[in-house]
Amino acid sequence: MSETPVSETKVSGITDSVHGNAVCSVQPREIVESAFRAMCAAGADPAEAQEGGLAVLRAEVDSKDGLALLEQLLAADWAQPVRAAGTKATVWAGVTVHELDCPDQPALRSAMQLIDLAASGGAEEVRVSRTTCSGIPRQLWNDLLLRRSANLRRTIIVAISTKAGTEYLSVNNGTVTSASEPPSTALAASLLPPSDGENTVVVVLPGTSGPARQDANICQNPLKVSDHEWHRMYQLSRNYLMADR
Repeated sequence: MSETPVSETKVSGITDSVHGNAVCSVQPREIVESAFRAMCAAGADPAEAQEGGLAVLRAEVDSKDGLALLEQLLAADWAQPVRAAGTKATVWAGVTVHELDCPDQPALRSAMQLIDLAASGGAEEVRVSRTTCSGIPRQLWNDLLLRRSANLRRTIIVAISTKAGTEYLSVNNGTVTSASEPPSTALAASLLPPSDGENTVVVVLPGTSGPARQDANICQNPLKVSDHEWHRMYQLSRNYLMADR
């Protein structure tokens, strides 16, 4: 894999009027590529690194915290766990719940496994997957939820429970929305297994999400980002540079 030339990044004359920070213009693919390279060299497989790169771009577009997400993903131990993630099936409210047991593995890997497990059923089947492992960054779900919903044309709900309560994520008009109560399409709160601590539940509902595919595009045009933060992100990819073969 060849190195992305830093010369493609253009520093803008625009500055943040409040903080005086320089802003640069960066192509979306450069952000994805930098995150991808860094994660591959840290031990993620290419599919995981690609998901991570897209999530980093989405976080940068949505809330300008893509760098923070990348650093959190790189902090994980990407070596294979001592024991592979396992699954078992339980039943709650007449629905099979596929429990994902994934201790000590990277959060991105757990999130991908969890949503894939819930989405693996038939088109007319309610599928529920759950893990009690904590530490999945909230930003990861935005991109996973948008793109998987669009690709599958299914309604997917993510419920993140902590001792403070439950946050329900769903896709509405092409964006991820957050609520403290289940969306009306989530059937009922009783569908979710009870929790006495932290868990994450993914529910995939039967049928399609509508006649039109939801827009899962992240960004087509260059982004105006903090020059300082971009060069920190770029340097992360340089630190984990993969040698050409």
